[in-house]
Amino acid sequence: MATRREKDEARKAQKKGSAPDSAPDSGADASLAVRKGSDLDVAPGADEAGEEHDEASTSDASATEEQAPGEEAGEDGEVAAARQLGADRYVMAGFFGAAILGAYVVGKAIHGIWANLANRDWFSRAVPALAAVADEDKATYATVIAGVVAVIVTLRTYRRPDVREWTDEVASELIKVKWPTKKDVTNSTVVVIAASAVATLYLALLDRLWSFVTGIVYGTGS
Repeated sequence: MATRREKDEARKAQKKGSAPDSAPDSGADASLAVRKGSDLDVAPGADEAGEEHDEASTSDASATEEQAPGEEAGEDGEVAAARQLGADRYVMAGFFGAAILGAYVVGKAIHGIWANLANRDWFSRAVPALAAVADEDKATYATVIAGVVAVIVTLRTYRRPDVREWTDEVASELIKVKWPTKKDVTNSTVVVIAASAVATLYLALLDRLWSFVTGIVYGTGS
């Protein structure tokens, strides 16, 4: 049987052997506690940073959305201005063409009426100066008078609100028309010419064929 002294030495040895085993556990617990504390200290900062980032992205998105309508409005304004300029161009061109056409028609009418009246005796007696004007001078004077009349009528018509409203609507509809490009016109012209040539050749050959067949039929029948 072991004596009391041996038992005490065994207990001391057991205590010395268990002390190193327990030390790492306490160190691990301490490091775990430090890590938890650091996580708790850092987590709020990270959350705040995330919230600030979200707020910044939200403000940037709102600023972009606010800027986008402004840019769209600017683009719409430019497009509207361009369309309005195009409409005015069509309107002015239309009135200018109408003035030229009106001056030509009225000039020809004045010249014809003047030449017809100059051959009448009563007109020669009533207004001998107008009847004595040469035919070429009559055409010149008639053109000048017709031009002045056409300009006055065109300007008065242009200033009428109802006419301007109607012409602006017509011009705005013309702007929406998609006119073909030079390449499209060239390709379409080539296609039409080729189709016409093929159709002409086919009909010519068909005519010669039927002429040959009818010649044989009527030649043998007679």
